[in-house]
Amino acid sequence: MAFFDKIKSGFLSAGGAMQNAVGVVAEKNRKTALANRLRTVIRCEEKAAERAYLALGRYYYHNLRNTANAETETHCIDIEAAEKRIEEAMLKLEALLREGEEEPMIEEITLDDVQELPTAPAEESVPEGFVDEVVEAAEPAEKDASEDLPYA
Repeated sequence: MAFFDKIKSGFLSAGGAMQNAVGVVAEKNRKTALANRLRTVIRCEEKAAERAYLALGRYYYHNLRNTANAETETHCIDIEAAEKRIEEAMLKLEALLREGEEEPMIEEITLDDVQELPTAPAEESVPEGFVDEVVEAAEPAEKDASEDLPYA
């Protein structure tokens, strides 16, 4: 009986170790997921703060600019120079794109070189198995009931 008790206690300890290992892995995954969520929150908040700084800077530049303040005025001058370079580059890009385009040629179409073929009677001109569109168009179409409605 002692032999079976040792085997039973071995299985119990192995089962406990296995359960403990699963618990450790689950806890590690939970911590990793939580850390990833926190990193995402931090990244989003940093981007929000960056957008707020940019908005504040734009507001300052357009409304509160003080030319007497040498520290901020150098940044404002840098902004003006960058905007000027951007405008020049845009003009050069537009000129480059216009340069590649050619003026569309307008071609005059005349009927000088068109030869008129003699016409045959209508019955002979339509090949067998084809429908004569002129004859079909001349037939009156049936009137639909919705044509008499007042709101149509």
